[in-house]
Parts: sequence; C-alpha cells; structure tokens
Amino acid sequence: MTLHNTLQTAADYLVSWAHNNEMMTSINKTKDLIICFNKKVSAEDIPPLCINGNNIERVNTFKLLGVFVSSDLSWDYHVMYILRKVAKRMYCINYLFRAGVPVSDIVCVNTSIIRFVLEYACPVWHPGLTKKLS
Repeated sequence: MTLHNTLQTAADYLVSWAHNNEMMTSINKTKDLIICFNKKVSAEDIPPLCINGNNIERVNTFKLLGVFVSSDLSWDYHVMYILRKVAKRMYCINYLFRAGVPVSDIVCVNTSIIRFVLEYACPVWHPGLTKKLS
C-alpha cells in the first residue's frame, strides 16, 4: 500500500466516522498540511486528499484554536501574527499615556487587551521558540 493510499484511507475513515457520529465535514474548512522531514519524500509528490469527490486544499500554515501551525513546525508565523496583533493594541496604550491616564489604569488596560494575546496558549508554542523569536 502506498503512502497516498494510506492517507486517503485514513481520510475516508474519518469522514465515515464523522457521518456515523452525526457530525458534518466541511470541505471549505478542511485543510491538508504535510509535515514530513524525510528528504526523499516531497510534499508535491503526494496527491491531494479527496473528501466526497472534492480535493482538500493543501496549506503550509493553518490556524488551529488561535495558534498557527506550520508545515516545518516552526513558530515564526505564529510569533509574527501575535506581534502584529499586539502592535495594533499598543497604540491604545501609547494614546492613554499621552492623555495622562494614571499608570495603574494603563496597567489594567495592558493586562486586559495585550497580555492575554501574548500569553494565549504559550505552553504549546513557547518551549519551541528559538533565541531569535524569544
């Protein structure tokens, strides 16, 4: 049995299991992410998976429960995503500081709109950070 047949069989089983348990599968929300560190196997050589006759979109990165996972299992994309998100919110902190809002109130705002973004799911991704990303 080839690798593709094994993957397709697993995908077919998953769809069957979901149907038997009265769950729906959405082709638009289902993604195919190849994680393979074998130099002899290329992701382009693996045919796309099909569900109900439709090819599943192959991606290099996807968001799962607010955390971006990439095909190389690095956290670069996720860290850049949260830094962009925090940068937008830092404008609010800067504005409050310039407006003369007491520091205790600014700390409260920081905790409520910025800190949780930086700490969300960090037990998952933080141990895998490189020095550069830290």
